[in-house]
Amino acid sequence: MAALRKRRAGVVAISLLAAAALALTGCTGGGTGAGPGEVNTIDAGLAGSIDDAVANAMQLSGSSTAIVGVWTSSGEYVHAYGEGINANSQIRAAQASQPVMCALLLSLVEQGELKLDRKISKDLPRQVGIEGITYGQLCDATSGLADFKSATLTDIFANNPTRPWSDRELLAQSLAHSPVNEPGAGQQVSDTGSLMLARALRQLTGTQVSQLLEDHVFAPAGMGSSRFPGDPATQTTLPDGSMTGLTYPSSGGAPVCSVPGEAEGETVAVEPVAVPEVSPSMLGGAGATVTTVTDLKNFYERYVGGEFGKGSAERVTSLSAPPLAPPAEGEEAPAPPVDGWTFGLEKQGPLYGMSGSMTGTITAAYHDPAGKFSVVVALNNSSAGSAFARALAFQLAALAGDGVEWTAEDQGAALAERAVCQPAAPAEEAPAE
Repeated sequence: MAALRKRRAGVVAISLLAAAALALTGCTGGGTGAGPGEVNTIDAGLAGSIDDAVANAMQLSGSSTAIVGVWTSSGEYVHAYGEGINANSQIRAAQASQPVMCALLLSLVEQGELKLDRKISKDLPRQVGIEGITYGQLCDATSGLADFKSATLTDIFANNPTRPWSDRELLAQSLAHSPVNEPGAGQQVSDTGSLMLARALRQLTGTQVSQLLEDHVFAPAGMGSSRFPGDPATQTTLPDGSMTGLTYPSSGGAPVCSVPGEAEGETVAVEPVAVPEVSPSMLGGAGATVTTVTDLKNFYERYVGGEFGKGSAERVTSLSAPPLAPPAEGEEAPAPPVDGWTFGLEKQGPLYGMSGSMTGTITAAYHDPAGKFSVVVALNNSSAGSAFARALAFQLAALAGDGVEWTAEDQGAALAERAVCQPAAPAEEAPAE
């Protein structure tokens, strides 16, 4: 009974968080928002639907705060949910910011610093296991490098989020399982490409990645509130008013939702842990950028729009390889399946973008150049994973009427499937005789 009471209390707490977040929206469409960065020029009905969807996602993920931006051809909605943040609050963007590295590469190519077919071994001559890999292959996912992340690392990232990581240490995790295929012979989407790209460009130019991104990406893209840490291993805090993260403890790559209680057969629900300090070195070039939802929208519009070099729009929006093969029996399929991979971006229907997960934050950012539509979401509990943020972004795209191939109900079901640490509904009592 004690365990059941504890679980019921958890349900009430999460529901209250979601309800409070919804109450804090304070706007019903058709006007401008009151808080810093708040914008609301959309229909009241759509604003209400977005609020409901975000409140539901916060409850299912155990998040206490969220920031969402939806930009359509007829209006905009940028809003923060929960206490202590606003629409301009900085977030750890994780892999949703990963394409900034490919934009940097295209900018350097445009300026004649290198060519896409240059071998990275020329700039990393002492690095083993990278023979034949070109700079371009690091962005079009054909380098053959395995992902550096594993269940073991997922546990360490969640349970010890301030631990510093060198890019050599993370790359060693990948190279131990590489090549998945010979460079250029097949597609293998992994975070290692951007991690390796950051290291190679730093060696090629002799300039820190933080400065390269500021000069070649953030400033040109109108990302005035964005930065890449000068030292990802030590810069573990964000400014006051930024989104503070939560996470459940992790074991075997999965969130720990309950532990044994004192009484036999009793289980006690685990509460998410606040993680105000996180080492961005756990992703490095694959997602250490700190930004805002509006800055991310600005970047995606310009990147997909071809503003990082002649011919870059076609490169960024063209599949770099045939669509990914369907999952093998027993493997989890994304919902909906990904059309394919372009130059640093996932393509699904009319949308181009990325979703990501970093201890304390899950994010997703997508842009439809034809429909002039963008959506960016950030939630502060990372345990639900990047696919959860992706499903929320896709749900908002459907609600906003973008020309997507799925319904809001489809993505609502995907969110429910990916919910974390949700107590089971109480058993119904038998009717009295």
